[in-house]
Amino acid sequence: MKILREERGNVLVLTALSLSMLLTFMAMAIDIGNLFYTQRQLQTLADAAAMAGALEVTACGGTSSSSSNCTVMKTAATTALTEGGSPTPTLFLQCAPASGTGLLLTINNAPCALGSTSKDPNYGNKNYVEAVVTEQIPAYFARFIGYSTLTASARAEAGIGTASALSGPGAYVGGLTVNGGNSITDGAGNAGIYDSGSLTLNDGSTADPTVINVGSFNVQGSQTVNNCPGSTCTISTMPTKGSTMADPFAGITAPSQPATSDTNTGTISGNTTLDPGTYTSGLNFNSGTYTVNLNPGLYYINGGFNINSNVTITGTGVTLYLTSGSNINSAATWNLTAPSSALSNCASCAGMAVWQASGSLTLDSSTNSTFNGAIYVPNGTLTLNSGANAGTYGMIDASSLMLNSGTSLVLNCTLMPSGICPGGPGGGAANGAATISLAE
Repeated sequence: MKILREERGNVLVLTALSLSMLLTFMAMAIDIGNLFYTQRQLQTLADAAAMAGALEVTACGGTSSSSSNCTVMKTAATTALTEGGSPTPTLFLQCAPASGTGLLLTINNAPCALGSTSKDPNYGNKNYVEAVVTEQIPAYFARFIGYSTLTASARAEAGIGTASALSGPGAYVGGLTVNGGNSITDGAGNAGIYDSGSLTLNDGSTADPTVINVGSFNVQGSQTVNNCPGSTCTISTMPTKGSTMADPFAGITAPSQPATSDTNTGTISGNTTLDPGTYTSGLNFNSGTYTVNLNPGLYYINGGFNINSNVTITGTGVTLYLTSGSNINSAATWNLTAPSSALSNCASCAGMAVWQASGSLTLDSSTNSTFNGAIYVPNGTLTLNSGANAGTYGMIDASSLMLNSGTSLVLNCTLMPSGICPGGPGGGAANGAATISLAE
């Protein structure tokens, strides 16, 4: 009975149990430590892939879609991993579910892995590249609780400075005249004005002041500023003479004339749908409350292009190439989205909504227009007459730009099909002056 009451043996039992638990925790620590070590290595790879991908954003033109990314971006991100001695990863694009063994790399331009702007401020922004690197590693002691492998993952984002540093000017003109009571505003914090010629800026009235609020206002020539700033002007961005910039569209090749459209007609008077091709006698839309839908493609219009009162023109993936002067009359509306990539018969049409080859283009009073793309008038004046409300979601490139009283012009480079305006700071699409930095 004394032996049974003896307590000294309990110490051995407790010690054995404690050692078992300690060894279990030590075993798990080995797996967890290996997981953390691998994740640190993957973070270095993710940083490198995101930085390499961001370097190619301007080369890609921001044209990646939900199903594919620019080839040079994919190559750069993959090479960033293999140059560091890692094996060639299996590549996934734009938040496609990554699965399989070995090293997995997902490249997202724009970022999308976290699912919303509340979780990622750069979500959906094509100025940023997101890299997610994943690898399955073997478990050693976690096998005893049902885990044969553990998943190590790392994520990084990189962009070119800020969005404004990436984009070119919202308006590139050879001379700007702003008469009284106009408004030029920056729709997304990334659009400026570059005037390679002279500026004439006139005042408005106390009730209808001239307002200019853009990201930058660069004027290379003379400046005639009448009574601005003052009670009749609100100039948040005063004109300055910065560095020179080349015309981002200089040297682009005009499209060749395609075959005649099977809907070729000179005059439209009611609801209809038109197909791309050549319109040999121009296009004239008679006054009336009706809508004309344009199917995707290049519309090569010889002769005038005139839209009369109350007509609505709409089209997606459309470039209008106008060989001579055009006029959009009062109360007309057109809503155009440019092609996001080159057309088969027009390599220069990516991002180009309206291309006025010669002569001038006029939007008359009460015209309401939205352009998801560029308006290019290289040999004439783009005139927005009194009361024209041109929500120009894209950019303007014109020999000269004139805004008459009561006009509202909104510049917004992020709503170009590419997500940016070409050119970049200092000129040139390569945007060499920008700096690459990790965002997350």
